[in-house]
Amino acid sequence: MDVTDERAVETTAERLLEKGGCSILVNNAAVDAKVDSDGLVDGSRLEAFSLERWNRELAVGLTGAFLCSRSFGRRMAGSGGGVILNVASDLSVLAPDQRLYRREGLPPESQPVKPVTYPVVKSALVGLTRYLATYWPECGVRANSISPGGVQTDQDESFVSDLSSRIPLGRMASVGDYRAAVQFLCSDASAYLTGHNLVMDGGRSIW
Repeated sequence: MDVTDERAVETTAERLLEKGGCSILVNNAAVDAKVDSDGLVDGSRLEAFSLERWNRELAVGLTGAFLCSRSFGRRMAGSGGGVILNVASDLSVLAPDQRLYRREGLPPESQPVKPVTYPVVKSALVGLTRYLATYWPECGVRANSISPGGVQTDQDESFVSDLSSRIPLGRMASVGDYRAAVQFLCSDASAYLTGHNLVMDGGRSIW
């Protein structure tokens, strides 16, 4: 479904209710711009960041989480409870370190940057988590967020090395590092945990 489409979200939630309901919602939709091989992300610098792009990326990452939480959450509240997990980022507690994206030979005004929308959305998701945690607690609905660090996939070697040097554990996350944490947050193993933002970044945010 399109998480920015209110009708689509509501229709999906209703269809799932007819099939037995939904007790776990993971809000993970986002637009995350990647730096390409030339080090360029067109329009990512704040001076050139368009209102259209701002609205689109907030619609996916934040408004989508609101719409899904509202539709699925109220149905959880009416049917015995459930869990809402918002996937935030270590950039919910840290400012982007723009030095990681710098490229030699480019003037300051052409240097690639992490776009403004990403940390704004991820920080807002933590606020949404706290709000939801105190909204339906008597109905058995819990809400938490997880703030993962970067996952190593096919990034440039110099980027991986630079970022890893800023992480106490000395590496980026692997693809499977967050699996058990997500299972914990979505299961009864975390039955007494709500409103929490689990920062799981290899220690980056403590330096």
